[in-house]
Amino acid sequence: MKAWTVFSIVTSVLLLAACGPPKQKIPVSTDPIGATVYADGKKTCTSPCSVSLDKQGEHLITIVKEGYQQEEIIVRRQFKPDRAVRDGVISGLLKGGDPKDVAEETAKKVDEQERSGEAYELTPSIITQTLTPNQSGL
Repeated sequence: MKAWTVFSIVTSVLLLAACGPPKQKIPVSTDPIGATVYADGKKTCTSPCSVSLDKQGEHLITIVKEGYQQEEIIVRRQFKPDRAVRDGVISGLLKGGDPKDVAEETAKKVDEQERSGEAYELTPSIITQTLTPNQSGL
């Protein structure tokens, strides 16, 4: 029985470690289409497309198309504790519904999800960019 418990714990830890930081897909569309999209300096895709960004920090999206001005958009993370609070309340209620349990579980879930990045949402969550033609002859 002990061996099974140890195996379960080790397997869970390894699976959680392999997950990495939570990611969010950000759809990118441009007018005109066909612009090259860079995420944090790395060529990612050609518009229209989606970029997958981790929720652990800010990101710089750069949009480049020949004949048009380069555009840069900063994607920031915004704290959204709603899900963590909901998860904590549910967990506390399942433990018996004692107000102390609910408060402890809620605080625990908010802390866990803040550290993992799950309590954050990237904004803007959709990028729609009209490109400006270069001025010729200047």
